[in-house]
Amino acid sequence: MVYTQMNDNALPPPHHSEWFAIRTRQDFRAETALIPLCDEVFFPKTVVSSPNKRLREKAIIPRVLFIRTTRDNALKLERAGREHPEISVPFWIYRYPTDNRIQVIPQSSIDLLRLLTADDTTRCEIFNKKDFRENQHVRVTGGFYKGYEGYVQRVKKNKHVIVKIEGICLVMLPFIHPDLLEIIP
Repeated sequence: MVYTQMNDNALPPPHHSEWFAIRTRQDFRAETALIPLCDEVFFPKTVVSSPNKRLREKAIIPRVLFIRTTRDNALKLERAGREHPEISVPFWIYRYPTDNRIQVIPQSSIDLLRLLTADDTTRCEIFNKKDFRENQHVRVTGGFYKGYEGYVQRVKKNKHVIVKIEGICLVMLPFIHPDLLEIIP
């Protein structure tokens, strides 16, 4: 899913909450520290079994969290983590590569990540449709993922729909029937 950068004329009011992706070396600690300081914190995790059969939580996207807060608060928290690591968790906000402004993550990308990191999802595979080629741009036309765009890629010998969250990660959609995909010219 590719989205465009906001131009400076389209900036929301300073008190408006937006989503930002952050990178930290202490993701679980950062989640705990940021929950009371942000409007919302989204840290996709899953439960895995260790070799000794003990269950533990594991980050789905290691060292990356998403926070919903104002731009000013996000920058203030980032600065506090760098200047006072003994009382705050250091993190870095993802920025646009062209001009170093902090990168806003669209609500639709957060919604997609929530869907994809739910406990009941399965791997996406496109079966029995010969007219989808590798790197072909497609749009989902129905179901939970209606409206999302991605690219057909081979992963472990099967075709999958991969959605790009610009500069953050690539995600593989759960099963989508080929009849619910359309080619985007």
